[in-house]
Amino acid sequence: MARISVDVPDGLKDQIKETAERKNFKSPSEYIRQALREKLEEDSELDQELLLRALKLKQGDVETTSIDDIIEKYE
Repeated sequence: MARISVDVPDGLKDQIKETAERKNFKSPSEYIRQALREKLEEDSELDQELLLRALKLKQGDVETTSIDDIIEKYE
């Protein structure tokens, strides 16, 4: 297994340790590994979604919405 060192503020280190214990991870390192796996998977899914949207846009297979409609929807 490879090693990567990361400096974090003391407060973050404490939060990682407490969360790892609360969620029954064997160690803070295991908690961090799991968090990284989840983030990498999320980013990969996002990249795939963006690619799919770009392909649909290129093919003209996309419904467009004006910025005013979006703003109105969330007001």
